Amino acid sequence: LILAKFPGQVCPGQGSTGSTGSTLDNAALCCQPKNMRELLREEEQKEQRLPLKAAEPTPRKLAVFSASEEPDPNLTPDEQKAHIRKRTCTDVFCVLLFAGAIVGLFEVLRYGFQNGDTRRIYYGLNWEGELCGLDEPVKDKPLLYWCTKPGDSTLSEDLLNNFSLPTELKDPSGAIVSLINKIVTPGEALDLLHPICVASCPVDSGSFHPCLQSVNTEKGTKSFDGSFLQTSDFISKLVQDVETITFAHRFCMPKESFAWTIETLNETVEGTATEVMYGLAEIVEARKIFLFTGCMAVVLSYLFMFTLDCLAFPVVYTTLTICVVGPIGASLYFIYGAFHQEISTALIEDAGWNVVLPEAITTSDRNWDIICSILCLILGIGVACFWCCKSKSINFVIVAVKATIRVLYDVPTLILLPSLNTAARAIVLILAMWGLALVVSVGEVAAYDIHSWVPQGLARTFEHTQDERLYILYYIFACAWIYELLLALQQFVVAYTVLIWYNAPLNNGKKKVPCAPIVRAAFMGLTYHLGSLAFGAVLLAFFRIIYILVTFFYNQNKKNEDEQTNGVVKAATACCCCCLNCFEQVLRYLNSGAYVMVAVNSDNYCQGADRAVKLMLTEFVAIGALEGSTFLFQTLGNISIPAAGGYLTYLMVTQLEQFNSVASVDYIAQPKVIAVAGGLVCLGVSMSFMSIFDTVSDAMLFAFMTDEDWRKQHGLPPNPNIPENLMGLIKAGES
Repeated sequence: LILAKFPGQVCPGQGSTGSTGSTLDNAALCCQPKNMRELLREEEQKEQRLPLKAAEPTPRKLAVFSASEEPDPNLTPDEQKAHIRKRTCTDVFCVLLFAGAIVGLFEVLRYGFQNGDTRRIYYGLNWEGELCGLDEPVKDKPLLYWCTKPGDSTLSEDLLNNFSLPTELKDPSGAIVSLINKIVTPGEALDLLHPICVASCPVDSGSFHPCLQSVNTEKGTKSFDGSFLQTSDFISKLVQDVETITFAHRFCMPKESFAWTIETLNETVEGTATEVMYGLAEIVEARKIFLFTGCMAVVLSYLFMFTLDCLAFPVVYTTLTICVVGPIGASLYFIYGAFHQEISTALIEDAGWNVVLPEAITTSDRNWDIICSILCLILGIGVACFWCCKSKSINFVIVAVKATIRVLYDVPTLILLPSLNTAARAIVLILAMWGLALVVSVGEVAAYDIHSWVPQGLARTFEHTQDERLYILYYIFACAWIYELLLALQQFVVAYTVLIWYNAPLNNGKKKVPCAPIVRAAFMGLTYHLGSLAFGAVLLAFFRIIYILVTFFYNQNKKNEDEQTNGVVKAATACCCCCLNCFEQVLRYLNSGAYVMVAVNSDNYCQGADRAVKLMLTEFVAIGALEGSTFLFQTLGNISIPAAGGYLTYLMVTQLEQFNSVASVDYIAQPKVIAVAGGLVCLGVSMSFMSIFDTVSDAMLFAFMTDEDWRKQHGLPPNPNIPENLMGLIKAGES
């Protein structure tokens, strides 16, 4: 009966497969001898006194894997406390692809070294198409000089002697040529269309140069097939020089009217591509200013980030108030505009007010004013309802932002990561721009005529072969891959560090975190997970290149609106730009979650992304709320920091005598250009700081959601390693 009721169970003494400690029910026990029943009851009582294995708390893990897996001896004690899984190399194939891309990048640079020269981009170009100081005919003449238009008189022998000018010279054939009445006096205006190359800028009126005056073209007789010969005579005159000073180490400008010349030149090139080329020389020379601006941007970014801890609540609720009051106020304004005449009549006739109400600037159509009023009212009421219904979620989002600042407090080395990453990306970007200039310069240089009144010698274009265009495109893609890899490494370092912080034990209310976890995290990312980081980076680089190409194509079509262009093509390219930009943003956020899973579980990129997607689908409300708040703070930071930095840069170059004096070596002729460039420097620094803020908040949210989900499934209390102040914030946000 026992064997029939309990298959696989045997009585004592009937084989090694039996067990005297088997727990059976009472019906089975009645069929056994008395000593057997007593023995089983004793064993059953022992098991009842032992705690159930299912109720024992198990170590915290962010993913389910074999419990028999031994910890990696290569992990530090802090990493083992954070339950980091055993490290394995991930996405090795991507490492090989990345190494091949680097080899190809160096091959393109080798071709650029052999056939290009970066000086061809910014050296002066005379009216004959020769690069000053580079091409063989003008190799010893590195400066670009715009002659003055000739005056009405010539220099006699006495005037030549007064100006210390020679009265004769030898021509290339060796014949003596008299210069009396051959040198023309300078005019008041510059000839900006026919610059020449000179060895040095004229320092007084004791020199002269041949300057082009006119071109006479003669067209020959056409042959039977329509071809003909055309000859051109270039007529030059010897024009007396004026005193000049060297500007940007490349150009010779008249000293007496230097400020007026610069202002005229600015007005001439304003709004054209030449303005960029013209301001490039000053930007290169303003290294001292940009160094100070960069340091100032770092200080402003740290100040902004740490003030978020006390300004999070006011900023969020002020923004919500504006979003409620603004649309309601706009609704009332549109109603006032729709019924302006009726309101004025009622006040004058019925109320007896002798007042004329001002007219409202609206759509001038009552029906459209009413529609706009209704839409604005709905928007204001909708935001107010969201505020009332989701107040707990709003409070929790603010708590998450403040908790992000807490991470930066407890891990001070993490604050250095934006500066280090910004410096690394700046070095890569500078080297990439230099290499791009080298590769672009392999083409044939040609003058670029923007307009007849645009000064020559600044703008140019390069003509490339089909292979050279492919080289340039590949170079841009490889550099974008490297740049995105640095961003991916930053995300991984932040995720790894936040995971260690989240599970680190408390010591007197503070997290006991290693001194420099970012160094250990960077080592893990560059050794074990370089393939996964390269995988995520190449996806972003690929879509970024496609987005740039589609945007360029869209802008080209937009410029040709007056011509016959296909409207379907415009609409298609616009939709592609929006979709690519949206997909890129989604992919960037997905990478942040994937790198958290890679850091914890040592997953490949696709496995980590799959885990991250499943987690995001279950907690999309919290993720959306946090993304909205971080976007708000990022926008405020990326607007206020560059604006303050650009304004302070403008004050510095306009108020300090070192930069606003014409006689100074560091004179800045275009303060607006330098201010804009300084603002861009501050924008780059602020974007780095705001991105680290966003990455920390995302990584902390992923760690928090995964931990809470695991503990709810096992019926465990909250993580005891969360600091008391952070636990109080979380409870306050959830209450």
